[in-house]
Amino acid sequence: MIMTENGQCREASPEECRRVIEEERGCRVLDVRTPAEFREGHLENAVNIDFYAPDFKERLEKLEKDRPYVVYCKKGARGAKAMEILRQAGFSRVYNVSGGYDNWASRGLPVQR
Repeated sequence: MIMTENGQCREASPEECRRVIEEERGCRVLDVRTPAEFREGHLENAVNIDFYAPDFKERLEKLEKDRPYVVYCKKGARGAKAMEILRQAGFSRVYNVSGGYDNWASRGLPVQR
């Protein structure tokens, strides 16, 4: 089982995030890109919550706090901001995919199109 230091949220490599998704019970995958970006390809079982939507923060804060989350965007910046929103809302196990979807896909990790 992979745990964050002191239950903190942090950036993690695509490979480490894949292990979290596979090994952490109840892990949810959050894609914070736009719906158009999501349709071009996404991680398996990812839920799309558009970073630019007016209710983005409210939607994140309604998620279950006791689950681990892997969050990603295209290159990492929106994912990092989403992770910070989750951390401030009391989530303790959130991983942002370093380099985002582009880095994940470039390493040959599985995606859905």
